[in-house]
Amino acid sequence: MPFQYTEEYRNLFDFNENLSSITNTIFDKKHHFSGLKEILASFSLGKAYKTHKAILLLCRHGYGEDAAILLRSLFDLDVTLTYILNDKTDERINRYFSHDWVARKKMYDYIVDKPDLLGEMENKSQEYDSIGEVLKQAKIAEDKYRYNIFGWSDKSIKRMAEEIGRKNEYRTIYFLQSNIIHSTTRSINEYMKVEGDGLTVMAGESTNWIENDLVGAFDFFFRIINTCNNLLKLEIDDQLQAISGRFVKAVEEKKDEKKK
Repeated sequence: MPFQYTEEYRNLFDFNENLSSITNTIFDKKHHFSGLKEILASFSLGKAYKTHKAILLLCRHGYGEDAAILLRSLFDLDVTLTYILNDKTDERINRYFSHDWVARKKMYDYIVDKPDLLGEMENKSQEYDSIGEVLKQAKIAEDKYRYNIFGWSDKSIKRMAEEIGRKNEYRTIYFLQSNIIHSTTRSINEYMKVEGDGLTVMAGESTNWIENDLVGAFDFFFRIINTCNNLLKLEIDDQLQAISGRFVKAVEEKKDEKKK
């Protein structure tokens, strides 16, 4: 059946669209930043903006499960950005950007015995960093930071979330979404239901996950915007404070309605 989101979600969509509009005012201007933390914040804002847009698009068409997967990505971005910026030194930010050399070396290790791909990479090395430079810088980064299974960080996403005060979000939204992403047996409950003596596969549009997605999308996107605003001095404090107050009030009213 064609999906049409009901009036009860319209308010949440409006809040998210308004938040996105605030971000548009940032992108409409030219900004001049320097420093790795500023680069990370600028990247995070752009990535968050696109991911947030994609979440709203999926929710509008009734694909809440898939939107939840992107919401998990938005949470990961929020945790990464906040964890790095909370470091008063440059240790975490340098560790983050240095890991790019390691990631590029892994790409080289994958194609080293594939002549066609290796030749293409060597041709591009004239425009970018040479393979020799990649191998050299990757070794320097690995020797300095001793990267482990957690990638660029020395902590898991769980540990980072706990350290920055996002423990509850990790244990609820992030952890539950893992079932959908990794197709565990628990995810079957999101796509099938028992009816009579058989099972019905729910492959069409639905309202499943949509309310949680919209609340989470606003929360995580707002946190990222607010973090970037504080660092980059984007001068949108009043706008963020106003929409945050209205959103919190609306969510609390919604909770009270459900209790009645």
